[in-house]
Amino acid sequence: MANRTLTTSRKKKGTGSIEKKPNGTYLGKIRITGYDTFYYTGTSQKEVQKKLNEFYALTQHKEVLPRRQTVNAYIENWLKIVKRPSMKPSSYDRLENTYKNQIRDTYVGRSQLGTLSTVEIQRLINSYTRVLSYSSLKKVYNLLNNCFCYAVAVRDIGFNPVNGVKLPKRENMMIATKEIQIMEEEDIRRLEEAQEAVYSNGKKRFRYAPAYVLIANTGLRSGEALALTWENVDFSSKIITVSQNASRIKNRDENGDEIQGSKQVVTSTKSQAGIRQIPLNSKALKALELLREEQVRCNQETPFVITTSSGKMVVQNSFYRIFQKMQESLGISPVPIHALRHTFATKLIRAGVDIKVVSQLLGHSSVKITYDTYVHTDLTRAVSAVRALE
Repeated sequence: MANRTLTTSRKKKGTGSIEKKPNGTYLGKIRITGYDTFYYTGTSQKEVQKKLNEFYALTQHKEVLPRRQTVNAYIENWLKIVKRPSMKPSSYDRLENTYKNQIRDTYVGRSQLGTLSTVEIQRLINSYTRVLSYSSLKKVYNLLNNCFCYAVAVRDIGFNPVNGVKLPKRENMMIATKEIQIMEEEDIRRLEEAQEAVYSNGKKRFRYAPAYVLIANTGLRSGEALALTWENVDFSSKIITVSQNASRIKNRDENGDEIQGSKQVVTSTKSQAGIRQIPLNSKALKALELLREEQVRCNQETPFVITTSSGKMVVQNSFYRIFQKMQESLGISPVPIHALRHTFATKLIRAGVDIKVVSQLLGHSSVKITYDTYVHTDLTRAVSAVRALE
């Protein structure tokens, strides 16, 4: 058995003990009544003693938990008790997914609360620059920062280790931020024509074509379109009122734990700014008329504007999938359904509509979101502006 040298720098209360291991590192431990034994391994006796002293000082100020608790356990408790009651179910699902996919199975998640260092978190953030987009990486950073800010506020820890962590620059990310996609004019024309397409028996070939045309001419989010009811459509004033959003959320038990399956629910809009009125142009009005005519033809009594053949609310995943198949059938260059909203916004900006008005129509919580998303991408408009100076 290899000999190990036990060295203790001081004998006064709270110093702990330090042991030199065969590999040359130093293992320190300190026992404080009411607390789990604290261990720390370092490359020098001085480094280890410093950590033992810091832990002792924190316990005296009650700035560490008087029990062993992992970061994972703390985050899970914080999510259920603090975040879940204050968030929409769909937003909570996304936050929980960030924890499960990017934090839970890492050394940061398995670390003991109160001993996790800024450098360890920085290493985790840096490791994700190769596999995550900037927006996804920022979600990881925000989750950890918000959780540790809470821990400091309730004096579960003495400081927030995320304070010193730096997010990488966007240009240093291996996965570039996706540029927005819009539909070409020819593809929009084909989509509009598809509203009238019928089979030989007179049945509509593309049941949801008017729904997609409606989105392209109002800028609705797909969830807002699926949650739109006839009582919020004013044909005389040619205005729709947006106040609801459909989203798919996880099934959970009474404790908030995830159980098998999911369900679609209707909630308020994404933000307070999402509650808005949108004027209807002739194309949007025609799309709404076609949707209503189809419901009358099928003898449907439903509050929703967009429905299945049986009069039920359309499931989001089906709505997306049908859009992709429809594009393929019509020979349209494939784009995600959100491109319809992007197309609406881009057309407004190219038409010279004030950015504040565009932001209001889209339901953005700030004009900055609208500006950052659309204005810098409109290269065609920028080229025209510069050439006008010639």
